[in-house]
Amino acid sequence: EDEKSAVHYFVAFREHFGIDATSVRIAGSGGRTQPIQVVDKAIELKSKAESANSGTEPFEEVWCVIDGDFGTKIINARSSAMANGVKLAVSTKCFEYWILLHFKESDTATHNCDETIKLLEQGKHVTKYEKGKYDFKLVVPEAPVASLRAEKLRKPGIQRGDLPENQNLCSEVYFLVNALLG
Repeated sequence: EDEKSAVHYFVAFREHFGIDATSVRIAGSGGRTQPIQVVDKAIELKSKAESANSGTEPFEEVWCVIDGDFGTKIINARSSAMANGVKLAVSTKCFEYWILLHFKESDTATHNCDETIKLLEQGKHVTKYEKGKYDFKLVVPEAPVASLRAEKLRKPGIQRGDLPENQNLCSEVYFLVNALLG
């Protein structure tokens, strides 16, 4: 969704788990952070890779990491993603909830991303967290544990449907992580 946390996290993830950079391409959104803009960027990159003169192999999978605090703005992005073979990894309220799951199991609801970051800092798991400036090298080894926690805490069928943006807190980044770790 941005050029910051998720991008830095997945670069560290790729390095830690020894995933070849030619196997997994990580791209920021180019400053376009609305969910539909992120999906549009992914579709554009996917189309370029599928072009006969691209000089690259088409992507097997394309994922967008999106914060769930966009609420209803995700609806159009989700429809466009599905229609174009793009998968979403939504974290509600924000990507930092996924980071929190590396340290502990938590489903304490928050009002915004700042509150989610406070939960991350409260447990002394991370001190002075700043989006885009945190070094995730110490965090990513716990990604398999975070995946188990996220899946356990995922509550499909709740109140307004089973979409992750309707569950506070929730992260479906575990789908992407599990796909990468195969």
